[in-house]
Amino acid sequence: MKYRWATFTAVVGAILSLAAAPAVAAPDQEISIYGTPVRVAIAGDGTAYLANYGQGGGVFVVPSGATMSSRTISTGGHITTGLALGPDGTLYVATADDAGDGVVGVIPPGAASVARTVPVSAGLHPLAVGPDGTVYVANSAGNTVSVIAPNGTAVDRTVKVGAGPAELAVAKDGTAFVTNQTAGTLSVIPAGTDAVSKTIELVSDTGTSEQPHGIAAGPDGTVYVANIKSNDIAVIKPGTGTVADRIYVEGGPQDVALAPGGSLYVTSLLTQKLSVIPPHAKAVAGSIPTDGGPGHLAVAPDGSVIVVSPPDSLPGDGAVGRYSAAALAAASQGSTAATPAASGAPKAAAPAATQATEVAVQPAAGSSNALPAVAGGVGALVVGVAVWLLVNGRRRKAGPAAGASQAG
Repeated sequence: MKYRWATFTAVVGAILSLAAAPAVAAPDQEISIYGTPVRVAIAGDGTAYLANYGQGGGVFVVPSGATMSSRTISTGGHITTGLALGPDGTLYVATADDAGDGVVGVIPPGAASVARTVPVSAGLHPLAVGPDGTVYVANSAGNTVSVIAPNGTAVDRTVKVGAGPAELAVAKDGTAFVTNQTAGTLSVIPAGTDAVSKTIELVSDTGTSEQPHGIAAGPDGTVYVANIKSNDIAVIKPGTGTVADRIYVEGGPQDVALAPGGSLYVTSLLTQKLSVIPPHAKAVAGSIPTDGGPGHLAVAPDGSVIVVSPPDSLPGDGAVGRYSAAALAAASQGSTAATPAASGAPKAAAPAATQATEVAVQPAAGSSNALPAVAGGVGALVVGVAVWLLVNGRRRKAGPAAGASQAG
């Protein structure tokens, strides 16, 4: 049949549409949380802390291996939007005071509530803590990062960064890295300084932002950035100012975490998967379906990974899953999901079928999940185009009876 290829396209589109349906959840353990978890941090003893964006706010405390929280740390009834754990076990939460102004709450180890607060600007504030206890606060509205000195009671200094600071990570030497989602850049802030020393471009060939979001810093200073739009993890080597490699990860990778052994774990919202990239690999080895659209994640001392899946709209009940080290190891032995980039070409290689359609993403600044679930729409679009080709082609085949030529 002359238009058999179009029929095939329609079938492929239908498969894509079905593939966009929610995956069957496969965590080893579901952690029961009645609230809207948006952030997770895990202590050295395996205790997980989950920031609640839902009514009443607070931080849920989940002991190592447990499937439900043992207690809730009070944040005075205010929702929590940022969460970070200091090297001494102090917990830092981004929330608001009774007047609605932004604050960073300080929770000492074992405390039941916020002990003191540090005023910051209003808005949503991702947090990160350096090895010396310095706290970095991203201010998405002002395109700045507030720096709070160890045991500080006020913002020590404010650093101007790129447009739309989204996430932060602090390296072993105290250098802070900030993904600027709107600008499509990575800001580098050396320890103790009040200015960016280097801005690394994370843009596509067309010069548009790849919407960098999640970030992780390795013990050797290598930085990994999840780029939502370009579907890849950018790898920046220590001391350099350019992207050395790109690892393709389908489905709009949102967050990335690094295990002590060097494995990378990546959450992708569109495909609803947790992907595994083995140490030094340049491709995804395998993936595990998640419960809903996965957002932030953290690696526990026992090698397991906890993934937070906020609801489609906030507030609402989300899901939290724990994936064992054994399950992750099994996934790392699976089939690769992409072809490694050629040597010297820092560009992620994607399967041809995936490259065929680019989805424009417009994430909300500071959102817990930065990518809308539009995969179903992509599949429907493919089907629609195929149907149009079939109908249009058959009209051409019918001859010039209509008295007008058809567009090809």
